[in-house]
Amino acid sequence: MSGMRQHARAARLLTDFDSSVNMVRALGRFLRGRDHRAMSAGPASPLLAGALAALPHTARRDLFEAMGFLQAVPLDRVSRLDGDELAHWATRQYRGERYPAVVLGAASGAAVHLAAALRAPFLPQTLLVGARDTATDPDDPVGAMRAVAPTARRIAQRNPELAVYHMHDPAQDRPMLQNLAYLRLKRLRLGRIHERFLEQRLAPGAPIILLDCTRTWRTREVGERAYFQFGCLGGLPEEEYHHSGERVAEYLRQQGSPWRHWDPPEPDARRPEAEWGFDPALESDVAWFAERFGHPVHRITVAEPQDLSPVVADLYRWWYRRRGLPGDRLLAESYVQFDPMWALRLGAVPFWLRFNMEPAYEALRDYLHATERFRDIHVNLFSQGLWSPGVVPVDRWRALAAEQAAGAGEVLGVDEDAYPLDAGSSLRYTPAFRSLPPRHSLPPPLSIEDIDEFRAQTSTMHAVDWS
Repeated sequence: MSGMRQHARAARLLTDFDSSVNMVRALGRFLRGRDHRAMSAGPASPLLAGALAALPHTARRDLFEAMGFLQAVPLDRVSRLDGDELAHWATRQYRGERYPAVVLGAASGAAVHLAAALRAPFLPQTLLVGARDTATDPDDPVGAMRAVAPTARRIAQRNPELAVYHMHDPAQDRPMLQNLAYLRLKRLRLGRIHERFLEQRLAPGAPIILLDCTRTWRTREVGERAYFQFGCLGGLPEEEYHHSGERVAEYLRQQGSPWRHWDPPEPDARRPEAEWGFDPALESDVAWFAERFGHPVHRITVAEPQDLSPVVADLYRWWYRRRGLPGDRLLAESYVQFDPMWALRLGAVPFWLRFNMEPAYEALRDYLHATERFRDIHVNLFSQGLWSPGVVPVDRWRALAAEQAAGAGEVLGVDEDAYPLDAGSSLRYTPAFRSLPPRHSLPPPLSIEDIDEFRAQTSTMHAVDWS
């Protein structure tokens, strides 16, 4: 099969709103001198965004469900998935010359900005494929597991280098689950496509930065290297997914569900969290490749995916000041609505929020309380299509920004009347970033030695193990 055909097939399988897909797209475009408008899936259009946000509540909810249907791939086609095609898609996003470094492993929006500073690509361990499932009730996790388990097993059997995680979250993913099952594919071996890319595209002696997130979750094995995960990191604690209480009952009542609690399958082990966790099985291949071709390995270990955000924010502030810029503007980006091009063009310190939920709010609040005050703070918020438990209202985000900024603190690029059912948010965030003054030219990249200098001058690494 030709490379172009492989690339097209994989692009149709992958899900546009996936965290890792957007990391790859954003960095691929950045390294070609372009921004990440509309999640690199289409043109940015504030006009269209406004029209979508102005639709009635029911129509906007239906639109999110329709997006899930359009992203879903028929089960029989998903079953024939070839992991090499997905690896080929990821590596084809990077079309430059030899790179001075590579970031590889767990997903993190903060890692997007770390890689951009180094002018390095990111190769994710995990990618998301959406399988069509229109018959399963979102509040019936046992039924969902049984419906999709045969497909998960077939993918794992066909692809011995992958682990397959069927992730089912009726809280924050509810609109999508009406039509789509989340299959997160976690790479356990580098494989020939990644090995060839690293051999051909890494500069001699270029470092490999391995990002390890140790976050785990309760899961149930449904086959060899195939697992079911109920719930995920969001506004509900893990325990609440497995032992529903009054908050879940009230949420289900509001959603018009006949259920008042969830009864998930009994888990049999804790395993790497489907979206964010790193499976250490990949380490041996990375070590083998690095030793064979003479590349040093630097390991970043975090307990939670957002733990890297304060470190990268401090790194950018240090970098800006070394360049003679004030470093006094903070740009808080959520989930996949990040843009490394505009962070650098604006001289903005990027702070990545994993989502729009309470844990992300607390992380930003704690960072702002602990760091030197910023003059301006801009917060952009992702919309997932419903008021799921733990969503933080816009007014609280705005109040936090206004209280902590010495100058202007604001929420930007969000239709506040439509949030978190703001169906146009992905079309609006890059124009919102682009509207801010002033503009700066892109700086030369940082080196690993620069980062070592920064680390030596930093009093705390914010719960990050960097070796």
